[in-house]
Amino acid sequence: MIEPAVPTLLCINRAYAQHAGVCLVSLLENNRSLFFDITVATTDSLSDEEEKLHLIVAKYRNCSLKTVLFEPPTANLPTTAYLSVDTYTRLWVSDFFSTATDRVLYLDSDMVVVGTLAELWHTDIGDAVIGAVTIPGSDRCERYGIPEQFGYFNSGVLIINLREWRAANVRPRLLDWIVANERVIRNADQDALNGCLFDRRYPLSYIWNVITPFYFNYFPLGIPASEVRSVRRHARIIHFNGKSKPWHYLNRHPRRSEYWKYLRQTEWRDYVPPDRNLINFGKRTFGPFVPERIKGIIRPLR
Repeated sequence: MIEPAVPTLLCINRAYAQHAGVCLVSLLENNRSLFFDITVATTDSLSDEEEKLHLIVAKYRNCSLKTVLFEPPTANLPTTAYLSVDTYTRLWVSDFFSTATDRVLYLDSDMVVVGTLAELWHTDIGDAVIGAVTIPGSDRCERYGIPEQFGYFNSGVLIINLREWRAANVRPRLLDWIVANERVIRNADQDALNGCLFDRRYPLSYIWNVITPFYFNYFPLGIPASEVRSVRRHARIIHFNGKSKPWHYLNRHPRRSEYWKYLRQTEWRDYVPPDRNLINFGKRTFGPFVPERIKGIIRPLR
């Protein structure tokens, strides 16, 4: 039985259309009992990439798709080489859905869904503005004056309570926070969402947004190793956050095959990583066997 529609938002630019396609296939394949009313907001013309997205979802009966060309109405948004203006698009979430829409599922496009999201969607977040997953071990609270007990969350997966979002007039607060903190922010809108909504956030289980640090020793997570293993085992959404992505030839993420599995079911199935060359083939093939002391000698010579 198909349940009422799940309003769903992805925010991309043309370069991320392929990855949004992979995310959508993984979502639809693993959630046949849910119907998704999908909005893809983009800051530039998708051109023929838009047709590919529509061809993908046309294979499924549990979704609808519309694309929205969006230009942020403010120029006061700081960007970096790593963070583009597209990262702010979700701050206009209330503009992409009707006033009758009370709740929205937001997904970053650099992720794959590997299980049903029914439990996530039906989570009662009360009068919280958003539901989001804490980043264990994060040191950002002190940086932004957030009381430690609230934690710092990753904004790649959000349950957005649009009723409360509108009532609290959230977007102007976020934009003001970004301008006031431009010199110290690192992750643009994610920092702003934390800085403004830390006490209006419902904490979700780690399994709904399993970020890369769960698979690598980037920094101490501050949770028991048994819990880390449990999160990996029961993950429902794998988030390939960070600079290295599974579509990069040298990516080492242990779940990267999930991306390629769903990519083969898209119109981008013939994609070849631009960094796939003879030198990188050697790095990927023989690198794991090179002793660390030798790598330490080689790195400064590059």
